[in-house]
Amino acid sequence: MSGLKKILRDIPGVVKLVNNLRGIRSGIRLTGGLIFFAFTGKTSDATHQAMISVFCATHGRSNDFLSWIIGKFRRPYVFDKGSIGVAGEIDSDSMQYAVSALREQGYYVLKNKLPSDICDRLLAYATTHPCKLRPMDGDKIGAAIMAPYHRDAPQAVRYEFLQQDLLDNPDVQHLLADMSLAALAQGYLGARPVIDIVALWWHTAFSDQPDVEAAQYFHFDMDRPKWLKFFIYLTDVEPENGPHSFVAGSHRSGDIPSALLDKGYARLTDEEVAIHFDQKDFIEFSAPRGTIIAEDTRGLHKGKHVGTGDRLVMQIEFSNCLFGAFYPQPHLGNDVVPQLRERLRQYPDLYSFVDGR
Repeated sequence: MSGLKKILRDIPGVVKLVNNLRGIRSGIRLTGGLIFFAFTGKTSDATHQAMISVFCATHGRSNDFLSWIIGKFRRPYVFDKGSIGVAGEIDSDSMQYAVSALREQGYYVLKNKLPSDICDRLLAYATTHPCKLRPMDGDKIGAAIMAPYHRDAPQAVRYEFLQQDLLDNPDVQHLLADMSLAALAQGYLGARPVIDIVALWWHTAFSDQPDVEAAQYFHFDMDRPKWLKFFIYLTDVEPENGPHSFVAGSHRSGDIPSALLDKGYARLTDEEVAIHFDQKDFIEFSAPRGTIIAEDTRGLHKGKHVGTGDRLVMQIEFSNCLFGAFYPQPHLGNDVVPQLRERLRQYPDLYSFVDGR
């Protein structure tokens, strides 16, 4: 029995050793994947998973190191100072304040709102254009269903629009041509940004329970080494409409505790997260339509469960490079608004997430 007792006593040490060995293996795989990406521009799923594993093992410091290196190679653009967009005036004191707030808290609510006429047109688009019904937990049916969303008769918790369809929308194209968003992202990323993901979705009150598939549990994102997301409310969002929620400061390296990171790339309940953070750090963004939230979703966040009504949110993400998760490359056709066409000429790398440039 003494031998068994010794084994049991040493289990924590054995587990730690195994985790360290896994971390070393993931680190080697990540290094090889970075070299492969440098030559091909492609990332394997195994390399992406290795980045997540090393991120969890180092409490985010590996991503900080990668981003520092990326910043040395992807030197920032020189945008026209004084130009004004939805994020304000480029290179102004207010933009510098926004960057500082993002670094400290992980989020910043822009002073300007998206104009009402654009909100009107995008809302009309989102109630008439076919979108994908996101299947609920454990439900494989509905993943292939494409249909317009009827606000008075939801059939799923989440409806998602295809990125390819969004890129054909002139209002979306105008937003992609807005250099104030790119400038704010660049200031935060510390590197030349690239637009990464454009998304639009509805959350509804179809279910009386939070849904994992609809991202209604706390989690962190980890598609790239570093990124900044802009969430744009296109409907008024009150507490009962499922406001976006964020744990302030949890984007910083070392601020997500081991007890949560040891679970890996997992969805977390409110109770699991509440143990480790002060109540004051839990932010819910109840706000009128047109509100724009800049956020580093490396921090813990979720879309709160919708109790009544619905909410429509657009997302535009900027990253410091496209290393990481695989997304099909959408196409940008010839029918492009003049402003975006000019930006494609000026800043081609900013739009390298699409072909047909």
